[in-house]
Amino acid sequence: MRAFFLLLVLANLAFFVYGHVVLEGGAAESRIPELQVAADRVQLVQAGELAPAAKPRAPAKSVPPAEPKSATAAPVACLEWGNFAGPGVARAEIALAQLALAPGQVERVVIDAGGYWVHIPPLRTRSEADRKVGELRDLGVTEFFVVQDAGPWRNAISLGIFRTEAGAQTFLAGLRKRGVRSAIVARRENFLKQVAFSVREPSEAIVAQLTLIQQEFPDSEIRAGACPP
Repeated sequence: MRAFFLLLVLANLAFFVYGHVVLEGGAAESRIPELQVAADRVQLVQAGELAPAAKPRAPAKSVPPAEPKSATAAPVACLEWGNFAGPGVARAEIALAQLALAPGQVERVVIDAGGYWVHIPPLRTRSEADRKVGELRDLGVTEFFVVQDAGPWRNAISLGIFRTEAGAQTFLAGLRKRGVRSAIVARRENFLKQVAFSVREPSEAIVAQLTLIQQEFPDSEIRAGACPP
């Protein structure tokens, strides 16, 4: 009796599994009549088919793609050495030639510079200026030039140009010790053309060598900055 009861339970369980797994997993078309709706309005959607499209929306405004930002070139660094005037320009050029720089690596820049001018005031004639030049050489002064441009400064003898008054006064004191008595210091703006040399992207070795050369030109300065346009 107990075995019969277990068989009956197993039979009901098998029937239940068959009805809910096998029949429901079969073809869906055979179950359409069982639905309590109009069968002719039922449409089966097979796997892989798309559902009906929803109500179309107004197309969104297209946003133009952002333009790629152009790469900004890094500024090119230069080392500027100056300022020079008169014979000092030629001496500086000879010194730079020792560095054997690549063609185009060094550029000569002309500057309308102001500052403090150590000079001997204009002499009346060129012969007087030449005589004064001879006196300077006898006193051991070798760096100077005679202003030859027409104007109120013609036949003046330039001895040095400085950015600061302190530098000009120190230089003048050195001239006094040598015996130069007629030189004076004056402040002027953009009165003489000066020259600086711009060295493009110098290596560490070039920087070191230029620093050593600059010591032979105590009135010059070395400045780092952007290259001239």
